[in-house]
Amino acid sequence: MNNTSPFEEFVPKQENKLSFGIGKALLYSAIAVIMMQFAGGLVSAPALFYKPLNHVLLPLGFLTGTVCAIVILLMLTQTKFASILKDIKHSFTPIQLILSVACWLFLLPLAEVATSLIPTTGPLEEIYKIFQASFEMMLDYKIAGFVMICILAPIFEEIIFRGIILKGMLNFNVNPTTAILINGFIFGCAHMNPWQFIGAGLLGIIFGIVYYRTKSLFLPMLLHFLNNTLSYSLMLMQGDMEGEVFAQRDYLLIGGMTLIGILSVYLLIKKTEQKTI
Repeated sequence: MNNTSPFEEFVPKQENKLSFGIGKALLYSAIAVIMMQFAGGLVSAPALFYKPLNHVLLPLGFLTGTVCAIVILLMLTQTKFASILKDIKHSFTPIQLILSVACWLFLLPLAEVATSLIPTTGPLEEIYKIFQASFEMMLDYKIAGFVMICILAPIFEEIIFRGIILKGMLNFNVNPTTAILINGFIFGCAHMNPWQFIGAGLLGIIFGIVYYRTKSLFLPMLLHFLNNTLSYSLMLMQGDMEGEVFAQRDYLLIGGMTLIGILSVYLLIKKTEQKTI
């Protein structure tokens, strides 16, 4: 029986110490999320008493939380930050760039439709109100929200979830398909609400495939930036957090885009070569 994954032929050969199994990946992810919330919340706490401080403390709290999480993970895994920088600087081909963007762009509507299926009333109504309020607060602190969501999150979340968590599993020779799917699940859970779980989970899988196939951490950062900037821009233009790329559900169009997205993923996995630019 052939148990190889569709990614198996591309298993990277790594020599650093960043290597751990699924159990530790889940543990390290939980530690990272707790640290992000604790340290970030501690820094942002003064804004509870004087709201204008959010202009500074929103991004500063996020930055503090993610940096603390990264430092702790590097200490736990005995990994030097130089290896992360190496992945960020890793070169990629123009075709890898084009296919990576296509994977994200054409699968984005699928994530949006899946997210829309989760109810916002009934048992989840109160949770949704909290989730909605936290996002709509960004409308009052537009610059701080942009810095946090569109600049800091793509950089530091990709370092944590792809550059450390996913890479650690791949280096441990966890089946690449399994590692990428678990990484997507972890990324969805890290957002700590059901409405972002599906969308972020799917995006986490896409970012994971891109990182694994290209070995470049910059490309997932770029896709993350494009995704968050698009979402945040729609939220600002429409005045609420429910801005949609597709105002009307044209399922034929969405289905066609999804097929193109799947084809882009296939081509990225099977047809691109490891050449530098």
